[in-house]
Amino acid sequence: MSGFRPRFFAGQESLSSSPGGSPTPGADPRVDSGAAPGAASGADLSGRELTLGTDDSHHALRVLRLQRGDDCEVVVGAAVYAASVSWADDPVRVMLTGRLEGIAAGAAYQAQVGLVQSLARPALIDQVLEKGTEVGTSFFVLVPAFHSPRGSEPAGAERLARWRRIVLEAAKQSKQVVVPQAEVMDSVEQVIRDLGARGVLSLVLDPAASVGLEERLASRAARGARLALWIGPESGWTAAESEQFRAAGIEAVRLGRSILRTETAGPVAVAVARLVMRDW
Repeated sequence: MSGFRPRFFAGQESLSSSPGGSPTPGADPRVDSGAAPGAASGADLSGRELTLGTDDSHHALRVLRLQRGDDCEVVVGAAVYAASVSWADDPVRVMLTGRLEGIAAGAAYQAQVGLVQSLARPALIDQVLEKGTEVGTSFFVLVPAFHSPRGSEPAGAERLARWRRIVLEAAKQSKQVVVPQAEVMDSVEQVIRDLGARGVLSLVLDPAASVGLEERLASRAARGARLALWIGPESGWTAAESEQFRAAGIEAVRLGRSILRTETAGPVAVAVARLVMRDW
């Protein structure tokens, strides 16, 4: 495993209650012992032992084939730690050896840049979520548009759960510090209301717009805003949907000179926005 340190997120994991991370004498070292004080407060947890969750343990053992002493990284809250495997059985335990800072900690951003993606074929949404996460998308809102293909809406919780797993795995691979949220909303109206209530600046991508995305984001006010970029379906937004955007005060902006496919436009727009906002 030299030169490669896989990353795990400690959302549901627990830390040893022993300050040194050692299990209680005589106890099964594989048993969780409860969340450690300081995990939520931001205290330095170096020297503590942590139990990976079920999925991460399976990935560590069956896919990565980690052995005792192999290096890895673990994100606990907003902190990133170097770690090493201390128990290579199910569930895997790791020892947090030191807090990582700066570039070593991975992809941490100052601004929130999210995507409102019109639903497309599930395979295309997979690409949007994976590539969007890799370039630093803060959140994803998936919404049906008039021209979304039939069957693109998730019929149950399984597809949304799959999409969230894609986001999680992409966040691990690209060394993100925060796993982006992914949710599905019922209508354009609902998304407009929700983002407006959260104080998010929405911009809808339109090849016919007179103002470019980079030009719009050049102002200091825009660079400091929480941003949502709206991506339409292959056939574009309808006149009625465009009128909804105008009525809500959502400005249309152009993304470059070419016409990009719906699964390409979002990740490219996020990357452009982060570069313009000097948050890349």
